[in-house]
Amino acid sequence: MATGIRRSRVGGRIGTLVVMAGLSLALVVAAGVRAPEAGAAPTFRPHIEVYLADGVTPVGSTRVHAGDILVVKGRGFDPNANTGGFPLPVPPGVPNGTFIAFGAFAPKWRPSQDAPESARATSRLGVQWAMSRDALARVPSAPFDMRRTIRQQWVPLAADGSFTAKLKASTPKEIPAGARWGVYTYAAAGAVNAAQELSVPVSYSTQPGPNTPKPAPADLAWAYSPNFYATVTERSQGTVYGTDGAGVDDQDRLTFTRTGGEVLGGTGTLRFKGTIVAFTKFHLLEIALADPIITVRGGKGVLSMRTSTTNMNGTDALRRVALADVDLSGIGDGKSVRGAKVTFRPGIRPEVLALLSMGAASPLDLNLS
Repeated sequence: MATGIRRSRVGGRIGTLVVMAGLSLALVVAAGVRAPEAGAAPTFRPHIEVYLADGVTPVGSTRVHAGDILVVKGRGFDPNANTGGFPLPVPPGVPNGTFIAFGAFAPKWRPSQDAPESARATSRLGVQWAMSRDALARVPSAPFDMRRTIRQQWVPLAADGSFTAKLKASTPKEIPAGARWGVYTYAAAGAVNAAQELSVPVSYSTQPGPNTPKPAPADLAWAYSPNFYATVTERSQGTVYGTDGAGVDDQDRLTFTRTGGEVLGGTGTLRFKGTIVAFTKFHLLEIALADPIITVRGGKGVLSMRTSTTNMNGTDALRRVALADVDLSGIGDGKSVRGAKVTFRPGIRPEVLALLSMGAASPLDLNLS
């Protein structure tokens, strides 16, 4: 019962941070949004074409695998449309732009037909955000940097309604029943515009292809805390993903690849690589955990990682923080360890990571063979 209460409090506090961010941003929005200049209204008829990585060869019936690049060329997308979406991250009155996505979408996927977000399965690398430079400039960068949120996926939408986007194909974790693989476009961030709801089917295989990244070795596997993954992905409607040697396994554990170091007689150093990024909906909170180091003395380990310097800057700026003590009494001369007890240290930063560190830490596995 106490564990459930603790998890509720952690999720509630993170939810409070998200709400506070939204309220603060709303004040900025109310004070700073300006209307676009009036002008002649051209006729826009949205259309997309999908090509292979060379940007010339139509995708057609070519079999596509995870890691392959698709080039999407669009025209006829009104850069001043889609102003009626969520208040975050794009302020009211500012055009929300258009999502260009590769993914597995349910037969009934269109927002204009009230299809839920769960009907559109995508991954972060498979989504780009087309928006005009003028609209992007009107998205606040303080006190919360919503402009950064969009820039991470941004492609310029020209005044004539054209764009070129590059999408990396990948397999989403959860795929709706009867889903169809393809490239889709639809109004971004909660806006609804049936005219921009377009699709091009793609012959996608979930089997590995020549460009499919190899799964990262789980040399270090750690869930962080029992509520870490669920708090980010369920309570905060966000995402946790890994790059550069890191990943998330089927037990929702964070995994990292060993790069060097050794332990002899219960003493030594182990180094790992990889970056985990966890972000909430709208990226109001975004933190990174990267490149673990475990220093072992007499079977007692200290785990440190490079973490974000603020609650919102992800991988933009990192600093190394000692996160936890690890009981490695059985490691000896570099033996693999299963279920090592982990205890969080005080002083964890940034604040949102400290909240996720309240209560017990999850056990840790080291695969050193």
